[in-house]
Amino acid sequence: MKKAILSAAFILIALLAFPQWEWRNPYPFGNYLKDVYFPNENTGYITGSKGLLLKTTDAGLSWEKIETPTEKNLKHVWFANSETDYVTGEEGFIMKTTDGGSSWLIQESGTTEVFNDIFFLNENIGYIAGMNGQLLRTTNGGETWNRAFISIYSDVYSVHFVNSNVGYAAASMRTVYKTVDGGNSWTSTSGDPYLNLLSIYFLDANIGYVAGQSNFMMKTTNGGNFWTHFQSNRPIEKMQFINELTGYALSYNELVKTINGGTTWNPVGMEDCLSFCFSNPNTVYGVGGNGRLLKSEDSGVTSTNYTFSVTNANLEDVHFPDENTGYIVSQYDVGAGLRYGQVLKTTDGGDTWLITADGDFGRLTSVFFTDVNTGYMVCGYGKIYKTTDGGYLWDTLAVSYDNYLSEIVFVNSNTGFIAGQSSNGIILKTNDAGTTWQTVYEGSSPVRGIHFIDENIGYGILYSSILKTINGGMSWTETPINQSIILDVFFLNQDIGYVCGYMGLHKTTDGGETWTELPGPWMGHLINIFFVDENTGYISGDGGSFYQTNDGGLTWTNLRPTPLANSTLWFTNNLTGIAVCLFGNIFKTTNGGQVSADQSIYKNPQEYSLYPNPASKSITISSEYARPGENANIRIFSCDGKLMLNQKCIGIPCQLDVATLSSGLYLLKIQTNGYTETRKLVISK
Repeated sequence: MKKAILSAAFILIALLAFPQWEWRNPYPFGNYLKDVYFPNENTGYITGSKGLLLKTTDAGLSWEKIETPTEKNLKHVWFANSETDYVTGEEGFIMKTTDGGSSWLIQESGTTEVFNDIFFLNENIGYIAGMNGQLLRTTNGGETWNRAFISIYSDVYSVHFVNSNVGYAAASMRTVYKTVDGGNSWTSTSGDPYLNLLSIYFLDANIGYVAGQSNFMMKTTNGGNFWTHFQSNRPIEKMQFINELTGYALSYNELVKTINGGTTWNPVGMEDCLSFCFSNPNTVYGVGGNGRLLKSEDSGVTSTNYTFSVTNANLEDVHFPDENTGYIVSQYDVGAGLRYGQVLKTTDGGDTWLITADGDFGRLTSVFFTDVNTGYMVCGYGKIYKTTDGGYLWDTLAVSYDNYLSEIVFVNSNTGFIAGQSSNGIILKTNDAGTTWQTVYEGSSPVRGIHFIDENIGYGILYSSILKTINGGMSWTETPINQSIILDVFFLNQDIGYVCGYMGLHKTTDGGETWTELPGPWMGHLINIFFVDENTGYISGDGGSFYQTNDGGLTWTNLRPTPLANSTLWFTNNLTGIAVCLFGNIFKTTNGGQVSADQSIYKNPQEYSLYPNPASKSITISSEYARPGENANIRIFSCDGKLMLNQKCIGIPCQLDVATLSSGLYLLKIQTNGYTETRKLVISK
């Protein structure tokens, strides 16, 4: 019963975190959980990726998502008291709450270095350890943070204070730093340039332990005046001692225990953890990757895992032959580069998945089913597979090719095509349901993907050009596109199509004869594209980017923060879609991915104002967030993608002359260092 309550609470978390896309694997969600902290037996907090912060007030029976003012990956959490909490994140991020998480204040750390540890003596006095000599100290609750005097050549991994004056820090080069004046000055032990100390913990003013690389450990019984060196049987991180002999730590992401003061450590049954915390002498929580949350009430000997995952493999492709039945193929790494593939299947529209085949297929790259039982898949080792029983048994077809096969599509039950890439690109065709294959195209450039509208009209992807056939692949024409590398192609019909890749998005309205660039808030490479109709489409990208359009690609919304980066998409209808990603992540939407203003759409704080709008002669672009002297590149496009104006502005606000533009609707693209924003502009004369 307890497990059911907690799982239901996690479902609520997933819905709150990403209302338009829900996690289906791992279930109920898959954020990386970085740290867990229980200030008392009932109240606990968990930090995670994409600004995730969870809170429980009933000893883990239920968890609620705490809204935070960031999408950064959160790392460490420390509660100074029941209401005052400090959280650190990537790039020197610090935030604080004084009301138990209801509201947050971002604090200025003065650094962008990686933080490794946090320790607070009370709500006002605290320390943060980081890379490149960053040992920060606050004495006023984080209003100001100052760097303690530690060598900039030292990476500080762990910090621990025994009282308001005496504290210790474990650092690189086997160095332990000590302060006796609250951090104003520090002394250090002699170092070793080849060994880092990763964790430090003091039981009291005299007894302390330090753990380092290569199973190295030290112990002091006189407050750090003298340290005894010894070797343990495991590398140790994040240790915590209960008494002089008994302690717990992480080793290879596994909870381990010592009963002899750190000489030997043995697993206690809790694996795949990035952090752990005891809420009482018997109850311990562990958190880790892919939403992993463990709870043990016998000090880790037995534990309950409150997350479920069908697979952690990298998911490569997805295909639904109907609205209920879908298939996913993956590649999986085992040992020294050995790869085998997995096939996942759903019969309830993507709500639940199971593995139907798990064997030595090679790296599976693409899957396509002509009906719910008959399907095909290809791999990176040139093999073609076929099933006729819904994905359980797969036969290797008689013909295989010494070529990296990247994509397979069928236009009917008999006719299919395969794209291949190696030193020379190929396109293969079958007219007899895969029994025989013939080469219908061979060129000097790899064919990265393929897309067919019907049995006659199809397209293939080369590096920076598109192949087209109008006679079922018997002949092909090549059209260059202003893309450095094209990654995906999608056609809605014989006229309207899109390509995306390294340099953005292009659209054609004449079947690929001509292509125009569409502006957007791109933040990296565009990897996969899918349109559900002429207006609504989606693009997944790298770096955590995911985009949506509702006007045929004229304008795009960046839906960050989402976990849909680098995903492959498939929509079974206008509302229901599936996205598959790395590390076994599967997501589903039942509302077409639509978002509203009050949902979690990413908004960069550097938002621009555009006035007057409508305009006739000139416009002014301003932003209260712009830095002095910041450069901005301004481009104005017509609705068909033609570039009408290109101007560089030195400093914001800036003014543009638009008197030469005719009346109508335009798209204005503002690009600064690291940020792009697109706005609609109306010219009225």
